[in-house]
Amino acid sequence: MKQKFLLFALAVSMIFTACSSDDDPIVITSPVTISFEMPLNLENVEVQSSVVTLTNTATGIQTTLQNAIQHVAGVYSLNVEGLTEGTYRLKASGVLTYTVNGETYPTPFEIEQDNIALSLSKTSARITISTYTAKGGFVLSEIFFTGTLTAEGKQYTNDQYVVITNNSTETLYADGLALLESSFLSTNNYQYVPDTNNDVFAVGAVYVIPGNGQDHPVEPGKSITIAVNAINHTEANPQSFDLSDADFECFDETSNPNFVDVDNENVPNMDKWFCYTATLWSMHNRGFKAYALAKMQVSKEEWLENYKYEGKYIMTFNDTSYEMNVTNTYRVPMTWIIDGVNLSVESDWQWNILPANIDKSWTYCGKLFNDKTRYGKAVIRKQAADGRLQDTNDSANDFTAEATASRLN
Repeated sequence: MKQKFLLFALAVSMIFTACSSDDDPIVITSPVTISFEMPLNLENVEVQSSVVTLTNTATGIQTTLQNAIQHVAGVYSLNVEGLTEGTYRLKASGVLTYTVNGETYPTPFEIEQDNIALSLSKTSARITISTYTAKGGFVLSEIFFTGTLTAEGKQYTNDQYVVITNNSTETLYADGLALLESSFLSTNNYQYVPDTNNDVFAVGAVYVIPGNGQDHPVEPGKSITIAVNAINHTEANPQSFDLSDADFECFDETSNPNFVDVDNENVPNMDKWFCYTATLWSMHNRGFKAYALAKMQVSKEEWLENYKYEGKYIMTFNDTSYEMNVTNTYRVPMTWIIDGVNLSVESDWQWNILPANIDKSWTYCGKLFNDKTRYGKAVIRKQAADGRLQDTNDSANDFTAEATASRLN
């Protein structure tokens, strides 16, 4: 789950001026500059102390810098000199401060990222790193995607919902917060061309909380519920629950008379930016997708015009490979994501859609492809020892899998 630090852009400018034999390590003679983007929702951020270590994974040689992060004209960065060409692991920790209502607060931060490639063959490289900082910001605290069963044992999935919690110590505003569903499945690990899965999140649905910036305050520890359908579901399924008190709903307008959505006029509609279906959206009820929260950095119009996912994937069947176009998909840069959760099932899991810096594992409801025991269950974030929600960017550690949906309790 990603939160607080949304981006480290790694720009490497390299000039090789010396000759060496094939056995000599190749030294990058120009400084490596690592830039940091500070957490969303925090103002006047200053890094008070820091320790940054880059470890060459082949040689084990470490380069450590103390209190080297600089803040100049709104840019946070550090320079590293004398590294050799190779793959590195970055670890950083320290303390930063920020202000809220004129008061200054300290908060610890930790960063860890593998597979940082530094090479003379490139003039620049970009990586995305998230951090576990002051347990602040919005997090996905519950995802109920399985639906319920009727008394006759039939599947009912109109009662899906997501709970988002303010896990910080200050009031945050939900305006502009986007709920994303992946286009790709965790049960199909194709070869994507180009492979940009560490840089962009391929989305099939994007619903954004409306508002002008301060219309929807969420106090520390409080939550908001986004319902797929904000109605009293007990009227259609007595074994379900009432969602007419949800904070927002994902209303879908459609011209197909066979798929008509119900609009609860007492519940604000999410702003629908995009959805793969022309009828009614619902979450994958077996949990084969990933879900994320993001702060969209451009307007809806600009995103729809410039962020179409253009790529292909290789599908193999009976030892024959076919190149297929990715369709009905847009992209969201990983740097925009503030939290995310991979979902799958043990019998069919193939890969994690969100990269390890956002969620290094996955969680589940049901263990089989079409597990009949999954209904009425959700993934619910655990509470940490300090009373806040647990968030270590590891959903297997942070969530209770197969928990009874909170609305059923």
